[in-house]
Amino acid sequence: MTAMPGAVVIQAASRSYGGGRDMCLNLVQGRPVAAWTMDRALATFPGTPLRLAAPAFDAGGALDTLMRARGGLSVTAHDASPLARLVAVTADLPEAAVIVRADGLHFGFFPPLARLLVETALAGGYDLVKAPDDYPIQLTVDVYRVGALRRLAGLADLEPAFHIHPKYAMLRRPGEFSCLRLAEPPRPDDVALRALRRFAVAVYDQERLEARGPGIAAGDQWRFHYELAEPYLRPHWAVLDAACGAGYGTARLAGQVRLAVGADRSGQALAALRAAAPGVPAVRADVTRLPLAGACLDAVVGFETIEHVEAGAYLSEVARVLRPGGLFVLSTPQNSLGHIPINARHAREYSLRELAALLQGYFVVERLIGIKQGRIVFEGDPLGQNTVAVCRKPQTGECP
Repeated sequence: MTAMPGAVVIQAASRSYGGGRDMCLNLVQGRPVAAWTMDRALATFPGTPLRLAAPAFDAGGALDTLMRARGGLSVTAHDASPLARLVAVTADLPEAAVIVRADGLHFGFFPPLARLLVETALAGGYDLVKAPDDYPIQLTVDVYRVGALRRLAGLADLEPAFHIHPKYAMLRRPGEFSCLRLAEPPRPDDVALRALRRFAVAVYDQERLEARGPGIAAGDQWRFHYELAEPYLRPHWAVLDAACGAGYGTARLAGQVRLAVGADRSGQALAALRAAAPGVPAVRADVTRLPLAGACLDAVVGFETIEHVEAGAYLSEVARVLRPGGLFVLSTPQNSLGHIPINARHAREYSLRELAALLQGYFVVERLIGIKQGRIVFEGDPLGQNTVAVCRKPQTGECP
């Protein structure tokens, strides 16, 4: 008989950490994505109480309505702290209770994995059990012990980023919390991955995530990519922001380097860039066919781009426009099952090893950074849900 958790908590919000619209309320077959996630939770753990932990700004909104329609408890509070929401929504449970935490967007979490995580937590007395850090995020849930969440929330020195992703705070404190990453998690087969990918066509309706409002800085990975790149740039450089979108990052870079140029295939996005930053050059171009002279740039940044395009053509073009010794910084989802990404807008996602091998055909790879989630990086540990790679074009005659 499958061990059952004390509750399944769905965490969701109508706005992303970057301030834009969150996709968990997108309609698939006439129903919000979060509704599909809730139904999957009920099917995976029948009879287990279902609860919603949402920010205060969603009180009385669509997420609240979806949960109440299923007879579940709904708590909307603590805009900036999902950890505080978890504690609030489980206030009636005993310290020893184990809960499943599922993201409202993760309609396809893998039931055999979820059940194994619960069984492992109960059998081993763990405070946290999770999948490997590079396991596809859409397939995962996290399992927490309620008492551990309460202890963590009571720490006075907890950084804001760990209020958003508390599991990594526990993992950073091995003497205080008992945590386990599964070494060999169950994985869906390719047939199941393709089915989830077809379903996700209507889920991921945004080609790119961008800065669209104030958001919550501690969880905003999109801006974090630029912050990671900036220490490598020099004030006298010419820098291309490849697939720049509406140009938040291009405008940001323009204040730090001699020349920042935005390139994107979307005329609408470039119009937004020109309106927001009139003096910043904007070029309409496919990043695999840049209308730029060879060796004309000191650096290229390309965030969340390589997964959308033919990788070889893109990397060849970046190498062509960079001067010898020039810098290339990119980010992309990190995925141990990236041969069939669930996000149907992505042609391919890469494991850490796959991305490193690909880049080494064109560049010298100087650093690989694994972003666990949000803005959380463990120095010396490059596994995560997102990879940032710092690369350099070889000097003339130098092998990559």
